[in-house]
Amino acid sequence: MSGPVTIHVPENRLGKLLRTPGGKPVAEAMADAKQGLEGLQDDCLADLEKTLTAADAIVAQAGGRFDPKLSADLYATVSAAIGVPTACGLEPVDTALISLSDLLDYLTEKSIWDTNAVAVHLRAVRLLMRTASGHDEAGTQAILEGLRQVGLRISRSDTPPAG
Repeated sequence: MSGPVTIHVPENRLGKLLRTPGGKPVAEAMADAKQGLEGLQDDCLADLEKTLTAADAIVAQAGGRFDPKLSADLYATVSAAIGVPTACGLEPVDTALISLSDLLDYLTEKSIWDTNAVAVHLRAVRLLMRTASGHDEAGTQAILEGLRQVGLRISRSDTPPAG
C-alpha cells in the first residue's frame, strides 16, 4: 500500500499580489486615509456630544453626593467612548476621557464625590472637541496637564471634597 508521496504546496496568491507592482504609492494611500478620517470627524463629534449629554444627566442625578450606581453608570458611559476620538484624529479628547475615567475610579475607590473635578473634566472634553483639530498644541497640553493635576489631587486626597 505504499507508493510515491506527493506533496502539494498551494500557490500563495496574497504573497503574489503583494509582490506585483502597481497600486497607489504609500504617500497617496496615507493622504487618502487621512482624508477619510477627517471625513469621520463630524460623526465622531456628534457621537461624543451625545455621550457628554448623557454624562451631564448622570452627574445631575448625583446631586453632589457619592452614589455607587451613578458613579458606575457615568464610568460606563464615558469609558464606552474611549478610542473613538483617536480613530477620528482627536487624540487629546481621548486622553481627557481616560483622565475622567481614572478620576471616576479614584472617586469610587474612596466612595466620595467631587462635583467640581467631574465638571472640569466634562468641560475640558467639550473644549478639546472644539479646539483639538485646530492644532493649538500648547493650549491642548495645558488643558491635559490641568486634568492630570486634578486627578492627582483626588488620588492623593484622604479627605472628602466639599462639593
